[in-house]
Amino acid sequence: MRGTVVLQVILMSVLSPTIDTFQLARSGQHIDGEIAIARLPRLLEYMALDGVLRYRIDGVIDDQGHAAADLHLQGSLQLVCQRCNAPLEFELDQTTRFRFVGTEQELNALPIEDDQIDAVIGSRALNIHDWVEDEAILSLPLVPRHDACSAPLNPEGEQRGAKPPNPFQALAGLLNEGKENEGHG
Repeated sequence: MRGTVVLQVILMSVLSPTIDTFQLARSGQHIDGEIAIARLPRLLEYMALDGVLRYRIDGVIDDQGHAAADLHLQGSLQLVCQRCNAPLEFELDQTTRFRFVGTEQELNALPIEDDQIDAVIGSRALNIHDWVEDEAILSLPLVPRHDACSAPLNPEGEQRGAKPPNPFQALAGLLNEGKENEGHG
């Protein structure tokens, strides 16, 4: 039996762990973890380089007696600048309060105006890594870019904005060259 418990712990560390959101809140449980961004495929699409995302989940019962949790995300993410395509360091450090409700009807009955708390349907088996990935993606800037960067690069690695040669100037040069050769011949 002991070997089975050890195997389950190893499998849980390899696979994405799940939590019972209502039990998390009732027990005031704290979960600390970190995950390589390479294991978060949707978030990885926004990254220039891999990294690590740290999270802390604190289960609470809020002031109104509802099951809730604070999700804290922290990490130095290497995004892609949309202006120059170079890596852009983005410091993610945010905490979001989530209120867990039991059904979709409860969720729909909540006032929309309350933007201080995100209400979600609680689960007996919420995938922590999916939750962390969703919140990290929602935290990213809409258009990541450096405050100041050089002209963007085109696919050939040349700077955009550099004027391409004017084909008519080249043609005029050839015509002038031809006229000079006529005079010498």
